[in-house]
Amino acid sequence: MNSSKSKRVEIDLKLCKACGICIAMCPKNVFTKDEDAKPLKTHPEACVFCRICESVCPDFAIRIVEEA
Repeated sequence: MNSSKSKRVEIDLKLCKACGICIAMCPKNVFTKDEDAKPLKTHPEACVFCRICESVCPDFAIRIVEEA
């Protein structure tokens, strides 16, 4: 993996059904719930890009994006 790439977590709130799995599974507590129980990236600086949230999302609403 090229370390010069920056990464970020993207959440498609239109696809999200607020199941809370990503919030529960995140080892770094990056997410909290908004007023609709959908995930908010409250602590994005804590993210280690382990991709757990991306892999457990049943709605495919979360993805890790790499940029050059």
